[in-house]
Amino acid sequence: MQNYKDEFLEKTILITGGLGFMGSNLAIRISEFNPKKIIIVDSLVEGLGGSFENISGLKNAKNVEVYSGVESDIKNIEKMKPLIRESDIIFNLAGSIKHTKLNQKELEFDTNLNFLSQVFFLEACRQVMVENPEKKLKIIFAGTRDQYGKVPQEELPVGENFPPKNMTDYQSISKNAAESYHFIVGNVLRDQNRDICINSLRLTNVYGPRQSSNSGAAVPVFIEKSIKGETMELWGGGEVLRDFNYIDDVVDAFLLLSSSEVHGEFFNLGCCIGKEGMKNPIGGNLSTINELAEIIISISKRGDIKIIPYPEDRKSVEPGHFAADISKISKMGWTPKTTLEDGLRKTIEWNFRNMIF
Repeated sequence: MQNYKDEFLEKTILITGGLGFMGSNLAIRISEFNPKKIIIVDSLVEGLGGSFENISGLKNAKNVEVYSGVESDIKNIEKMKPLIRESDIIFNLAGSIKHTKLNQKELEFDTNLNFLSQVFFLEACRQVMVENPEKKLKIIFAGTRDQYGKVPQEELPVGENFPPKNMTDYQSISKNAAESYHFIVGNVLRDQNRDICINSLRLTNVYGPRQSSNSGAAVPVFIEKSIKGETMELWGGGEVLRDFNYIDDVVDAFLLLSSSEVHGEFFNLGCCIGKEGMKNPIGGNLSTINELAEIIISISKRGDIKIIPYPEDRKSVEPGHFAADISKISKMGWTPKTTLEDGLRKTIEWNFRNMIF
């Protein structure tokens, strides 16, 4: 792995969603590089997994500031501007990854959290850059593979040039719009000769320590059930294909991108390089949900599997088989280093030690 010590030394890092799964792991890693300051912002929306426990190892660090609760919502332009003004690098991880059924309540929840919050946060960034012409800023947005929607199996692994044709839920739409808005703001500011670089990572099934089962993601849900000796229910047989990335590898990708001078690009994360990658996925990280459950049971020695019909309200938002082509970011030097089995073992061992359920 690249030595990032010099990249972050004496710099101020802002992490939105910093008390969540990915944000906390990122903050802990960056703390090893002696930055000037780490600013963590998290509105602690119920059910999304944000917790002060996630950064317990940083609680005595003098260079860590935490802003939490409703007043620290990234929509709050006046609250965000002073924090942005201080920052050299922003990891914009705030948002929800939940797949929700279609109704007004979920529409309002997702639109507010995944789109409107981002629009106002980016407006705060724009204002800071306009008011401070000499300022330099890098922003890395956490996108999602759901931005591609349903992808025909013959198109897998999907590359960044694939045009979304059949999105499945509010999150896929909101995240796509938010990512586009990042690039719009970045391009406008660069046209005004402002020194800003904005990029996005489209993440796919990230898992690891500190991930709450409240997210609804398969790995933490299955691990919780396994540790408790409960039954994992596999919808429709669990034959749907997914690629997985362990959190340490994903953090490496964020650090790599934040250390580059690239602007206006989005990159897939995953485990396949080109069409051949489907036959030989890196680290065995391409797996069916059924295979995933079996690996978890084999490691934990607990739990069992039950096949159930696909719930109708979930079937409508299911994107189907998915695998991402990571050729683009692999040319920058990133590929996943952790195998699925090793990553699951590390995650299960961490959960046994911490007993977070």
